Amino acid sequence: MRWPTYFILAYVAVAMQIGLAPYVSYHGAKPDLVLLAVIFIAMNAPKNAALLGCFFLGFVQDLITQQQPGLFALSYGLVAMFVVATQAVVYKGHPLTHFTLALVGGLVTAAVLLSHSFVHPPTPRVRTGDLILPAVRLSSTRMLEGVLYTAVLSPFVLALLQRGKKLFGFQSIRRKGRAF
Repeated sequence: MRWPTYFILAYVAVAMQIGLAPYVSYHGAKPDLVLLAVIFIAMNAPKNAALLGCFFLGFVQDLITQQQPGLFALSYGLVAMFVVATQAVVYKGHPLTHFTLALVGGLVTAAVLLSHSFVHPPTPRVRTGDLILPAVRLSSTRMLEGVLYTAVLSPFVLALLQRGKKLFGFQSIRRKGRAF
């Protein structure tokens, strides 16, 4: 895998998540564009590079969100482990594969974020002078709507990324069989 191209993809995915997601949200449900980049990397890269790259994408996503540090890194790492395990048995160019992987990846991410919010509920609102900051609460309904929205967008976005996968220099690991 060519790491400079990967870093460009990570930068573009995070920038689009910050800049584009509020404009394409549907009744408050925002697509997770970084998750689609995670699925693309995990689907095509060798195992170790995919796990490291997806964990890094989660770490960068943690830096730009209001969640506790490490939640997206953990969830994207788990998604990468799942997708890497299915590399040999799925057809990488099929839209149903893209939809299913995005749906499962979104559900894993939502499960990690929601389980953390149940273990550590948000603090009550904070008053600082004249400014009152409300507690940040996760809505399971909004998260599930976002998961479905991401899964619906995944065939289009991942098909576009699959067309440019030569830029990343992915190499499949082929084992030579022995003749007995």
